[in-house]
Amino acid sequence: MIRESATHWIGRAYREGWAVGMFNAHHLEATQAVATAADRTRAPVMLSTTMGGIRHVGLDYFAAMAAVARRRSAAPLILHLDHGADYDTVRECIEAGFDSVMIDASSASYDENVDLVRRVVALARRHGVGVEAQIGETLAEEGAEVVERKTTVEEAVKFVADTGVDYLAVSIGNTPGRLGSGAEIDVSLVEALSAALRMPLVLHGGTSVPAETVRALIGAGIAKINIDAAIKGAFRSTFTEVYGAADPVVDTRLPFAEARRRAVTAVEERIAWFGAAGRAA
Repeated sequence: MIRESATHWIGRAYREGWAVGMFNAHHLEATQAVATAADRTRAPVMLSTTMGGIRHVGLDYFAAMAAVARRRSAAPLILHLDHGADYDTVRECIEAGFDSVMIDASSASYDENVDLVRRVVALARRHGVGVEAQIGETLAEEGAEVVERKTTVEEAVKFVADTGVDYLAVSIGNTPGRLGSGAEIDVSLVEALSAALRMPLVLHGGTSVPAETVRALIGAGIAKINIDAAIKGAFRSTFTEVYGAADPVVDTRLPFAEARRRAVTAVEERIAWFGAAGRAA
């Protein structure tokens, strides 16, 4: 098992022109799918949960699943909290052994956002944990309504200086929580942000961004890409087929196994798009 810090891998990806994939794993089969894809491709990946994921399985269950996956994996599985909503949840995740946390107060006022991020950064530094935060709004996580306010270069520069975050999530036309490939991404805005900040940037909602745009974004400075809907879609398509049949199976292990297989394929595809395959070899 290869273990390096989140900032090591994301920083390396930024310098070398590829991206680390972050994949949300909301249950056992999704966790297994992400770990299997990482092993097969020898790619460092971020194995992530969300506030909804924690409510679904419990932080202790998620941490235990991740611990088993890490023991079995020859590839780096970087444990990450996606869209952490409050300081206490972030603290609990850090205490549970997470390598990276996102504290998301992007919908709050600028001063409130900065204050909370500073507190998280101070805590994380004591534990060697990487910190992500967001400036600009892209709220479509876990079924929420889309509320978009694109990031500006001026506020991003000030925010990074005021908080000391390690990698920054930006709003550039991305649409988290959506399948398909119809997101209208502002690549030129990423180029401007990257030129001003000179640090790794994060794309949320990577499922809805086509491969050619992903490559352009990586070239512009995106070094971490979040994938959630593609994994959920693998499970949804399987269950729709199986339980929409005239004579659906009784043994639920069979559709879960097929869904896991499809999720592995989805993760491997994104790893290839991101240029991350073989980076942990």
